[in-house]
Amino acid sequence: MNLAEMTWVDAEQALAKATIALVPVGAVEVYGPHLPQGSDGFAAQAFAARLAERVDAVVTPLVPVGCSQVLMSFPGTLSVSPEALKAYLSDLCDSLVHWGIRRILFVNGHAGNVPHIADICRELMDQGVKCAQIDWWRAVYRAGEDLTESGELANGHAAEVGTSVLKAIRPDLVVEERIKAELPKRGLAGAYPEVLQYDIPYRAMTASGVVGDPTSGNAAKGEAMIERLLDRVEAYLKEWQ
Repeated sequence: MNLAEMTWVDAEQALAKATIALVPVGAVEVYGPHLPQGSDGFAAQAFAARLAERVDAVVTPLVPVGCSQVLMSFPGTLSVSPEALKAYLSDLCDSLVHWGIRRILFVNGHAGNVPHIADICRELMDQGVKCAQIDWWRAVYRAGEDLTESGELANGHAAEVGTSVLKAIRPDLVVEERIKAELPKRGLAGAYPEVLQYDIPYRAMTASGVVGDPTSGNAAKGEAMIERLLDRVEAYLKEWQ
Protein backbone atom coordinates (compact mmCIF):
# COMPACT_ATOMS: atom_id res chain seq x y z
CA MET A 1 0.00 0.00 0.00
CA ASN A 2 2.95 2.33 -0.62
CA LEU A 3 1.69 5.40 -2.45
CA ALA A 4 4.91 5.69 -4.45
CA GLU A 5 4.35 2.25 -5.96
CA MET A 6 0.75 2.92 -7.06
CA THR A 7 -0.74 4.48 -10.14
CA TRP A 8 -2.92 7.48 -9.44
CA VAL A 9 -5.98 5.33 -10.12
CA ASP A 10 -4.93 2.83 -7.46
CA ALA A 11 -3.96 5.64 -5.09
CA GLU A 12 -7.42 7.17 -5.43
CA GLN A 13 -9.02 3.87 -4.45
CA ALA A 14 -6.58 3.26 -1.60
CA LEU A 15 -7.09 6.74 -0.14
CA ALA A 16 -10.85 6.34 -0.30
CA LYS A 17 -10.58 3.18 1.77
CA ALA A 18 -7.71 4.06 4.11
CA THR A 19 -8.41 5.25 7.61
CA ILE A 20 -4.80 6.07 8.43
CA ALA A 21 -1.49 7.01 6.81
CA LEU A 22 1.80 5.54 7.99
CA VAL A 23 4.87 7.75 7.58
CA PRO A 24 8.20 5.93 8.06
CA VAL A 25 11.10 8.19 9.04
CA GLY A 26 14.71 7.10 9.31
CA ALA A 27 18.29 8.32 9.46
CA VAL A 28 21.60 7.76 7.70
CA GLU A 29 24.25 7.40 10.37
CA VAL A 30 26.86 5.13 11.89
CA TYR A 31 25.42 1.79 12.98
CA GLY A 32 28.56 -0.03 13.93
CA PRO A 33 31.00 -1.63 11.50
CA HIS A 34 28.57 -4.46 10.75
CA LEU A 35 25.21 -2.77 10.03
CA PRO A 36 24.23 -0.36 7.23
CA GLN A 37 23.98 3.36 7.88
CA GLY A 38 20.34 3.26 6.77
CA SER A 39 19.34 0.77 9.48
CA ASP A 40 16.86 3.13 11.17
CA GLY A 41 15.03 3.74 7.91
CA PHE A 42 15.10 0.11 6.78
CA ALA A 43 13.50 -0.91 10.09
CA ALA A 44 10.81 1.79 9.98
CA GLN A 45 9.98 1.10 6.34
CA ALA A 46 9.73 -2.66 6.77
CA PHE A 47 7.54 -2.30 9.84
CA ALA A 48 5.20 0.20 8.17
CA ALA A 49 4.80 -2.07 5.14
CA ARG A 50 3.89 -5.05 7.30
CA LEU A 51 1.56 -3.02 9.50
CA ALA A 52 -0.30 -1.79 6.42
CA GLU A 53 -1.10 -5.41 5.55
CA ARG A 54 -3.03 -5.69 8.82
CA VAL A 55 -4.98 -2.40 8.84
CA ASP A 56 -6.62 -0.08 6.31
CA ALA A 57 -3.63 2.19 5.80
CA VAL A 58 -1.57 3.79 3.09
CA VAL A 59 2.20 4.14 3.48
CA THR A 60 4.23 7.10 2.31
CA PRO A 61 7.74 6.71 0.93
CA LEU A 62 10.45 6.60 3.57
CA VAL A 63 11.81 9.93 4.76
CA PRO A 64 15.40 8.67 4.78
CA VAL A 65 17.51 11.38 6.44
CA GLY A 66 16.83 12.74 9.90
CA CYS A 67 18.55 14.78 12.60
CA SER A 68 21.88 13.04 13.26
CA GLN A 69 24.19 15.97 13.94
CA VAL A 70 25.57 14.33 17.09
CA LEU A 71 26.97 11.48 14.96
CA MET A 72 28.72 13.57 12.33
CA SER A 73 32.13 12.45 13.64
CA PHE A 74 31.60 9.18 11.73
CA PRO A 75 32.13 9.20 7.93
CA GLY A 76 29.01 8.92 5.81
CA THR A 77 26.56 10.26 8.37
CA LEU A 78 23.95 12.55 6.80
CA SER A 79 21.91 15.04 8.78
CA VAL A 80 19.34 17.77 8.25
CA SER A 81 18.38 20.55 10.63
CA PRO A 82 15.33 20.18 12.87
CA GLU A 83 13.75 23.07 10.96
CA ALA A 84 14.26 21.33 7.62
CA LEU A 85 12.88 18.02 8.88
CA LYS A 86 9.82 19.65 10.40
CA ALA A 87 9.13 21.72 7.29
CA TYR A 88 9.37 18.64 5.07
CA LEU A 89 7.16 16.49 7.30
CA SER A 90 4.64 19.29 7.70
CA ASP A 91 4.29 19.69 3.94
CA LEU A 92 4.08 15.93 3.46
CA CYS A 93 1.28 15.69 6.01
CA ASP A 94 -0.54 18.62 4.41
CA SER A 95 -0.69 16.54 1.22
CA LEU A 96 -2.15 13.59 3.11
CA VAL A 97 -4.75 15.81 4.75
CA HIS A 98 -5.62 17.25 1.33
CA TRP A 99 -6.50 13.73 0.19
CA GLY A 100 -8.75 13.09 3.18
CA ILE A 101 -6.43 11.44 5.70
CA ARG A 102 -7.33 12.36 9.28
CA ARG A 103 -5.10 9.96 11.23
CA ILE A 104 -1.33 9.90 10.77
CA LEU A 105 1.10 7.56 12.50
CA PHE A 106 4.81 8.25 12.20
CA VAL A 107 6.93 5.11 12.33
CA ASN A 108 10.11 6.77 13.50
CA GLY A 109 13.33 4.78 13.50
CA HIS A 110 15.65 7.42 14.97
CA ALA A 111 15.61 8.83 18.50
CA GLY A 112 17.01 12.17 17.32
CA ASN A 113 13.81 12.77 15.34
CA VAL A 114 11.43 12.20 18.25
CA PRO A 115 11.02 15.78 19.59
CA HIS A 116 10.68 17.26 16.11
CA ILE A 117 8.00 14.77 15.08
CA ALA A 118 6.25 15.52 18.37
CA ASP A 119 6.11 19.19 17.33
CA ILE A 120 4.53 18.22 14.00
CA CYS A 121 1.98 16.03 15.77
CA ARG A 122 0.92 18.90 18.01
CA GLU A 123 0.50 21.19 15.00
CA LEU A 124 -1.59 18.59 13.18
CA MET A 125 -3.78 18.00 16.21
CA ASP A 126 -4.48 21.74 16.35
CA GLN A 127 -5.91 21.29 12.83
CA GLY A 128 -8.18 18.45 13.93
CA VAL A 129 -5.94 15.67 12.61
CA LYS A 130 -5.13 12.78 14.93
CA CYS A 131 -1.41 12.12 15.04
CA ALA A 132 1.00 9.88 16.94
CA GLN A 133 4.45 8.38 16.56
CA ILE A 134 6.18 5.12 17.36
CA ASP A 135 9.68 5.57 18.75
CA TRP A 136 10.48 2.34 16.97
CA TRP A 137 13.65 1.02 18.59
CA ARG A 138 12.37 1.74 22.09
CA ALA A 139 9.04 0.14 21.22
CA VAL A 140 10.46 -3.02 19.66
CA TYR A 141 12.85 -3.45 22.60
CA ARG A 142 9.99 -3.14 25.06
CA ALA A 143 8.00 -5.71 23.07
CA GLY A 144 10.85 -8.22 23.14
CA GLU A 145 12.95 -7.34 26.17
CA ASP A 146 12.50 -10.80 27.65
CA LEU A 147 14.11 -12.30 24.54
CA THR A 148 17.37 -10.40 24.97
CA GLU A 149 20.51 -11.88 26.52
CA SER A 150 23.05 -9.08 26.75
CA GLY A 151 21.80 -7.06 29.70
CA GLU A 152 21.12 -3.36 30.10
CA LEU A 153 22.75 -2.41 26.80
CA ALA A 154 20.75 -4.89 24.71
CA ASN A 155 19.13 -1.94 22.95
CA GLY A 156 22.32 0.07 22.71
CA HIS A 157 23.41 1.45 19.36
CA ALA A 158 23.93 -1.41 16.85
CA ALA A 159 23.79 -3.90 19.72
CA GLU A 160 21.71 -7.04 20.23
CA VAL A 161 18.29 -5.64 19.29
CA GLY A 162 19.47 -3.69 16.26
CA THR A 163 21.52 -6.59 14.98
CA SER A 164 18.63 -9.02 15.45
CA VAL A 165 16.21 -6.78 13.57
CA LEU A 166 18.57 -6.14 10.65
CA LYS A 167 19.36 -9.85 10.40
CA ALA A 168 15.61 -10.43 10.12
CA ILE A 169 14.79 -7.75 7.54
CA ARG A 170 18.04 -7.10 5.60
CA PRO A 171 20.46 -9.99 6.18
CA ASP A 172 22.15 -9.12 2.88
CA LEU A 173 23.49 -5.92 4.46
CA VAL A 174 24.85 -7.41 7.69
CA VAL A 175 28.64 -7.91 7.72
CA GLU A 176 28.88 -10.96 9.98
CA GLU A 177 32.66 -11.01 10.40
CA ARG A 178 32.66 -7.51 11.90
CA ILE A 179 30.17 -8.23 14.68
CA LYS A 180 31.82 -7.54 18.03
CA ALA A 181 30.97 -5.96 21.36
CA GLU A 182 32.08 -2.55 22.56
CA LEU A 183 31.13 -1.04 25.89
CA PRO A 184 30.86 2.75 26.03
CA LYS A 185 33.52 4.93 27.60
CA ARG A 186 31.20 6.93 29.83
CA GLY A 187 33.62 9.41 31.45
CA LEU A 188 31.79 12.33 33.03
CA ALA A 189 28.47 11.10 31.66
CA GLY A 190 28.85 7.92 33.70
CA ALA A 191 30.07 9.73 36.80
CA TYR A 192 27.27 12.31 36.72
CA PRO A 193 24.22 10.72 35.04
CA GLU A 194 21.90 13.30 36.58
CA VAL A 195 23.46 15.97 34.34
CA LEU A 196 22.39 16.04 30.70
CA GLN A 197 25.71 16.58 28.94
CA TYR A 198 25.94 17.81 25.35
CA ASP A 199 29.68 18.35 24.85
CA ILE A 200 30.75 14.71 24.60
CA PRO A 201 31.38 13.60 20.99
CA TYR A 202 29.77 10.26 20.22
CA ARG A 203 33.05 8.93 18.90
CA ALA A 204 34.64 9.61 22.29
CA MET A 205 32.25 7.04 23.76
CA THR A 206 32.66 4.36 21.11
CA ALA A 207 35.32 3.89 18.46
CA SER A 208 33.22 1.53 16.35
CA GLY A 209 29.76 3.05 16.78
CA VAL A 210 28.58 0.02 18.76
CA VAL A 211 27.25 0.50 22.29
CA GLY A 212 26.68 -2.97 23.72
CA ASP A 213 27.08 -6.55 22.61
CA PRO A 214 25.61 -7.52 19.22
CA THR A 215 27.05 -11.04 19.22
CA SER A 216 23.85 -12.61 20.57
CA GLY A 217 21.69 -11.00 17.89
CA ASN A 218 19.94 -13.34 15.48
CA ALA A 219 17.19 -13.21 12.87
CA ALA A 220 14.72 -15.37 14.79
CA LYS A 221 14.89 -13.03 17.74
CA GLY A 222 14.45 -9.99 15.51
CA GLU A 223 11.43 -11.50 13.76
CA ALA A 224 9.80 -12.37 17.08
CA MET A 225 10.26 -8.82 18.34
CA ILE A 226 8.79 -7.35 15.17
CA GLU A 227 5.75 -9.65 15.30
CA ARG A 228 5.06 -8.77 18.92
CA LEU A 229 5.20 -5.06 18.16
CA LEU A 230 2.97 -5.50 15.12
CA ASP A 231 0.37 -7.14 17.38
CA ARG A 232 0.58 -4.28 19.87
CA VAL A 233 0.34 -1.48 17.32
CA GLU A 234 -2.46 -3.21 15.41
CA ALA A 235 -4.44 -3.44 18.65
CA TYR A 236 -3.76 0.24 19.36
CA LEU A 237 -4.90 1.36 15.92
CA LYS A 238 -8.17 -0.53 16.30
CA GLU A 239 -8.87 1.49 19.46
CA TRP A 240 -7.49 4.81 18.15
CA GLN A 241 -10.55 6.58 16.80
